[in-house]
Amino acid sequence: MVCFLLALPACQQSQVAPTAPPEPTPSSVEPAQSGSANGRPSIASWLARKEQLIASQKPYGLVMAGWFTPEEASQLKAHNPDAILLAGLSVNFTWDNADWMTFLLTVADYGKETPVAITEDMYLHTPGGERCAFGWASEDWGHEEIYAMDPANPEWVDLITSFYKTVLEQPQHDGIIIDMVLNRSLFPDAVSDREWMESTQRIMAGISELNTTNKPVVLNSGRDFSKIDAYAEFMDGFVMENFMGTQVGSTFEDGLQAAQLGYMIVYAVDTDDTGQQDLARMRLGLVLSLLNDNTWFTYDFGPRDHGQAWWFPEYDVELGQPLGSYYQIDDAYYREFEHGVVAAAPYANTTVTLDAPHTDVTSGQQDTVFQIKKGDGRIYVRAG
Repeated sequence: MVCFLLALPACQQSQVAPTAPPEPTPSSVEPAQSGSANGRPSIASWLARKEQLIASQKPYGLVMAGWFTPEEASQLKAHNPDAILLAGLSVNFTWDNADWMTFLLTVADYGKETPVAITEDMYLHTPGGERCAFGWASEDWGHEEIYAMDPANPEWVDLITSFYKTVLEQPQHDGIIIDMVLNRSLFPDAVSDREWMESTQRIMAGISELNTTNKPVVLNSGRDFSKIDAYAEFMDGFVMENFMGTQVGSTFEDGLQAAQLGYMIVYAVDTDDTGQQDLARMRLGLVLSLLNDNTWFTYDFGPRDHGQAWWFPEYDVELGQPLGSYYQIDDAYYREFEHGVVAAAPYANTTVTLDAPHTDVTSGQQDTVFQIKKGDGRIYVRAG
């Protein structure tokens, strides 16, 4: 099975120390804000390797992980005071990994007199009595299996809701993520699509009731919005994982359409789990994020190993305010800013002709005419 919906926090998340929840106050986080509206790439990290991000001292604007300690939050915001930190796991799946399980139960148990535990009844089972497996186990990757939980089991619902209650109450968390979200059942012999969807909606409604300060909620859609639209009322944005990659099959056009929905979008481009950086595809996704105002961009290894602190020269560009919306000429897409222009060539080789000398941020070339190969994107800053 192609594993395109899974994204796991680092297993060292098991060492958590929740602080006493503060009195509820209105959230100061604007879930749909991103730097692209100000002419800066909006760089995110999906299931971040937090220690790498902190060591990099780079100004990540949106960081998503299982958990943040107050110290980690302080260190990340030292390099970007406006950084948005979102924490969470999945409401439907658990990873059969001891550290991961300890982390889940430590957070879910916080404030409880009687600790909770994962019982066999909480798992979703086949008619033959076996757990419903996602297909994640791999000796090559050293990954244990992922199992579906019964979304209608009241003990499981109470446990995962308690987990998110603790996450939401932590003042260092600006909002939450929910991974591995599905409209339909992957296990129709165990639970129908309708039962899966309606039960998951009830879980999300319960979490929403706990979100008294309206902190932003971001779901992992996998391919696109159509995979999670049953939960639209419970989210502020979504991640398009393995965006334009071979495992999911989403396209540049899918990304353009997603940006028109009014949600916060994270284009999560990666190496398709190869480790071979395709910098043209990286730039194409980055430029796509700059064509819109409500969008973020991240680039990492892939669904099997997310969150590397990779930083590219294009991330540091300062384009100033956008001068309008993006526009299309033939097969290319453009957007103009105070200090430059961005151009994307997803479908064909493109010649870019500008009215004054500009510098290609990637190559350093200065000219008025540039060539972009199919599947690439470029950022041009006005010379002088």
